[in-house]
Amino acid sequence: MSHDRHPTKQPASSRLSAASRVLVSILLAGALVSVGVDYRIGRAPLPDALDRPTPGTPVIVDFRGRLLAVVATPFARESYPGRLRDMGEWLPLATVGIEDRRFWSHPGVDIRATAGALLRNLQRGRVVSGASTITQQLIKMSSQNPARTFPEKIREAFAALRLERKWDKSQVLEAYLNRLDYGNQRLGAAAAARAYFGKPPRELSLAEAIFLAGLPQSPTYLNPWKNPGAALERYRRNVRRLAKRGWLPPGANAELLLSHPPRISKYEPPNEAPHFVDLVRQRVRPDMNERGPGVNITSSLDLDLQRLAARILREHLSVTASLGISDAALVVIENSTGAIRVLACAGDARRASINSAVEPRSCGSTLKPFLYLALIDQHKLTAASLLPDTPDAISETYRDYDPQNYSKRYFGPVRVREALGNSLNVPAVFALSRNGARETFDYLKTWGFRFPESFDAYGAGFILGNAPVRLVELAGAYAALARGGEYWAPSLIAKSPREVRRLASPEACAIVADILCDNHARTASFGASSPLSLPKRTPVKTGTSSGFRDGWCVGFNRDHTVAVWAGTLDSRPMPELLAIRSAAPVWAAMMRSLYAAGDQPWPNLQESTSLHAKDIAAETGLLPRSGEPAVREWFLPGTEPVAPASELYVEGALRLPPECHAWYAGPQNTLRAAGQPARLKILFPKDGATFSYNSAMSKAQQMLPLQSSWPECEWFLNGKKIEQPIVPLERGAWTVSAKARGQVAVANYVVE
Repeated sequence: MSHDRHPTKQPASSRLSAASRVLVSILLAGALVSVGVDYRIGRAPLPDALDRPTPGTPVIVDFRGRLLAVVATPFARESYPGRLRDMGEWLPLATVGIEDRRFWSHPGVDIRATAGALLRNLQRGRVVSGASTITQQLIKMSSQNPARTFPEKIREAFAALRLERKWDKSQVLEAYLNRLDYGNQRLGAAAAARAYFGKPPRELSLAEAIFLAGLPQSPTYLNPWKNPGAALERYRRNVRRLAKRGWLPPGANAELLLSHPPRISKYEPPNEAPHFVDLVRQRVRPDMNERGPGVNITSSLDLDLQRLAARILREHLSVTASLGISDAALVVIENSTGAIRVLACAGDARRASINSAVEPRSCGSTLKPFLYLALIDQHKLTAASLLPDTPDAISETYRDYDPQNYSKRYFGPVRVREALGNSLNVPAVFALSRNGARETFDYLKTWGFRFPESFDAYGAGFILGNAPVRLVELAGAYAALARGGEYWAPSLIAKSPREVRRLASPEACAIVADILCDNHARTASFGASSPLSLPKRTPVKTGTSSGFRDGWCVGFNRDHTVAVWAGTLDSRPMPELLAIRSAAPVWAAMMRSLYAAGDQPWPNLQESTSLHAKDIAAETGLLPRSGEPAVREWFLPGTEPVAPASELYVEGALRLPPECHAWYAGPQNTLRAAGQPARLKILFPKDGATFSYNSAMSKAQQMLPLQSSWPECEWFLNGKKIEQPIVPLERGAWTVSAKARGQVAVANYVVE
């Protein structure tokens, strides 16, 4: 028996079961892939830079918030990160339309664009398109040294997907627009809008926005300042692209946009007060390094006053250029805060980079008020004390020092008020001997003066100006004087912390300030109508360096201290130009402007338990004799004169101390005074002096005049009597002798 063999048929239920298993496998595999992708997205590392605020360039503003300067950083010349809502309507629209038209719908990666790019790359056999979304580009530009490799592109894609789960679309677009490179080291939309169109991004027109949106595609090649043709061609290409894609807003006309492209300009950051800004940058650089770029710095400067000061300096230099002045600087400090409201420099363009407000320069007589302040505060002198302004007043104390007044004349006995008011040199050096030269030098350093060298380099001459100071330091010291003796360093930054030092009593400062206000006290040296004489009560002091290289003028009212330097930064001497002409006119012009703006004059002194007024004799500073004209003077308690002036008169004639002997016997004795007996001294030549003989000059041109403390005396040269007090200059060692009234004075000198 045979059986037929037929193929076994699988039941329908079995076939369905197999299909189900395949489907389940596919679904399971898809689920596993989805879980894996989701896991990979969740673990994708994001650049650390995205967790930090978008960096920007530091901005320095004046104390009212007005822009002074933008501080370039290694990564940008300008960068001003802002909120998306401040970028206007058109720039975000144009950027998305050009760079990533499906930005608002994709999850961070545009699959359609990626597939299309892959196909194009395969067709060309090379990478011609990356199809990176805005989110992927943000990841790339926020990464450090991103590699252009396929694995890196995969990592960027996963990071973009993760970022869009963490941030919303507006955050992504905002960060992107703030980090884009628009060329010329302008990073971000705000910097680009300001640099190329001089406006914030919210004020951009549609055409301007389309122009800017195209620049990051190739910021170097499309540089609007160097290759404007290429930049405009890219603009036209993008207009056509947006029109084709339907991205132009309703009412916008592509042909009109093409025929009327935006006009490109060049707006550099402001450069107001460059020398001041440089100081601020030096001061805040450590803070900028700690806080990172993008910090806004509110400075102490007043931009209105700064511009006024710069104009005053320019006008003054234009008028005085023929007199030899080539450079000048002006500093204004607000007394109550110590804030530097003005720091302006002007002058020769070849030295424009030099900040003359912080250059050490010979200070002239500007330090004298602090010497007298110390002596008055210590009760060693009063404003009424007599000081000698005579040729031999300091010969015993400083044998090798022979200071003279700029006027070439001596006034004899003068009160401290007259000595300081007229800026007399001999009384200042005489007063220095009362306080101690080294002690005074150290005292001045507490007022903020940073002398380049030690006291030994200057000697007693520092009080007359051979020690260099800086204009900012001088202004700071006088501002402390205006505050009644409270010193703190001048500040460049608004609301800076201060370290306060009490250096003098308010009452002693008030007396010195009163002297500096007294126009009558300075009339002998400066005249009654000098630039120092303002309609309102204003303390002021001038200073002129030796060789007339530096002129200074510094003074204050209740609100501000104004300090001026004028001279030549290349140290050429000015032709006999005193500070009253070189610096004082600038000071007066600035002070008048401050008064016009509301500043208050220096107040009159008021008698109190700590400040006394008393009538004194003008000639002696003592209590006036009966019927003698008197002047009012101010004293600290316990320092008022108690002796009557009559004690200094003998038979009706004023009897002067020994140090005034040579003066009273000379032609400048305007007081008809008599001198007390004094020791005979040779004033010239100084004992131990050395002279040089010049063989190119005739002997008649090389003579030594002899001078003693007693005009009437006999003279001897190497023991031989000579008839006239003048001897020829001849090589060798010489001894000159003077004899009078049984006294003998001797000086030895050498001629080489």
